[in-house]
Amino acid sequence: MKAQPRYMQIINYYMGIIDAGKLREGDQMPTEEEIGELFKVSRITVRQALDGLCKRGYIFKLQGKGSFVSRKKTDMQLNHLIGFSEEMRNQGLEPSTRLIELEIITPSETVAEALGIDTSQKVYYIVRLRCADEIPMAVERVHLPFYRFAGIENLDLTKSLYELLRDHYGCESSRATQKIQAGYASAKDTKLLEMKPGTPVLLFSRTTYEPDGKPFEYVESVYRGDKYVFNVTLKK
Repeated sequence: MKAQPRYMQIINYYMGIIDAGKLREGDQMPTEEEIGELFKVSRITVRQALDGLCKRGYIFKLQGKGSFVSRKKTDMQLNHLIGFSEEMRNQGLEPSTRLIELEIITPSETVAEALGIDTSQKVYYIVRLRCADEIPMAVERVHLPFYRFAGIENLDLTKSLYELLRDHYGCESSRATQKIQAGYASAKDTKLLEMKPGTPVLLFSRTTYEPDGKPFEYVESVYRGDKYVFNVTLKK
């Protein structure tokens, strides 16, 4: 019987330790040097093993910080309209947000059509990095009609956007249409999400409506494919 390659021996070793709970979610993995010394293998073999653990969802890498044991994938429901912050809290995770960009721009035809406005009208363009327990999970690019939410730049946009819109503008979300597809993150988003280049992501586009049927939000999001399981309840 042919012996397992050394990198597979390392993969199986750490999968066993993680499955047994000896290394838990969020724990830092040993360094490449430490693993190399333990198994008497080269740095190349260690990196091959760590890449294998990443692909299997057992660990994730943070640039400049090392490798960490992955938490279980976040179980996100697609048949309920709730915001990221509430979704993360429902999973027992602490949400946080970094404001990356805020501009007032002229919308593209796609954005204008989604919001039911003319391309000559202005919109707020808000880019935010959404995190759970300080781990980057998604990049959101939100478009809001200027006429409906004038002055929003004076609010704390690191908080739940839906809560801000409700409390300051009386805007309640009623329903949304959403499209999801697989893809790859841009170089900028890859850096924000602290992912390895070429890592698959989930691309979302969503239009959200008030109870009177008027659209108030168009958002394009990039979600880490290694951090989510999406569930939908289907009824006949």
